[in-house]
Amino acid sequence: MYRYKLTLSYEGTNYSGFQIQKNAITIEEKLVDALFVIHQKEIKIISSGRTDKGVHAYGMVCHFNSDLDLSDYRFTKALNTYLPSDIKVLSVLKTKEDFHARYDAKSKTYQYRITKKYDLFNRNFEKYIPEKLDLKTMKIAAQKFIGKHDFFAFASYIKGKPTIKEITEIKIEENADKIYITISGNAFLRYMVRRMVGTLVEIGKDQKDVTVIDKIFATNDKSLVGKTISPEGLYLMKVVY
Repeated sequence: MYRYKLTLSYEGTNYSGFQIQKNAITIEEKLVDALFVIHQKEIKIISSGRTDKGVHAYGMVCHFNSDLDLSDYRFTKALNTYLPSDIKVLSVLKTKEDFHARYDAKSKTYQYRITKKYDLFNRNFEKYIPEKLDLKTMKIAAQKFIGKHDFFAFASYIKGKPTIKEITEIKIEENADKIYITISGNAFLRYMVRRMVGTLVEIGKDQKDVTVIDKIFATNDKSLVGKTISPEGLYLMKVVY
């Protein structure tokens, strides 16, 4: 038996997130179906995390066990043959038998993309915000996320999961009519990135004060958090091991 580390990219537009669900099409379901065709039996996969409906990925990582001894090229080519065009396996590498895609992950990087100019053909890949955003103030506010904090208020309902996470870097960059918010950290809770970005956007619109982030961490008051920004602008960029 061999353990494989699989890295894939996907467009999340047509899927109800990564994780398999009843009565919904997901990326994991398509991947499991492709593995079934190759193995003629069900293969369980473990992912480095989940992405929500409409969220995209450049570098989602999974692991699975297989009794097939195939090269990276042959396994990658075989999987891509049976996957739809909006899901692309980048590599399938043999790894150590105790490698775990989720528990061994050291950090993840997400990026949220905003456009000031509406583009019909990119509507599923960036968030259109026509209002002027004060990027200088947003950058000041973003630095308040750096370090270890309790992100309870920025997450959806949590049961039994630790909510203290460490954000190691946040960059807000502007290029022509595009704004990129890139966030790296040791781990993320569901909706955490989208609510962090939503809060920063409301600060940029002068709907909230910079100090609101300090107040949120001090009180865990979810009512102070900005609206959960829509998923189409969010990308899982990479997972570091």
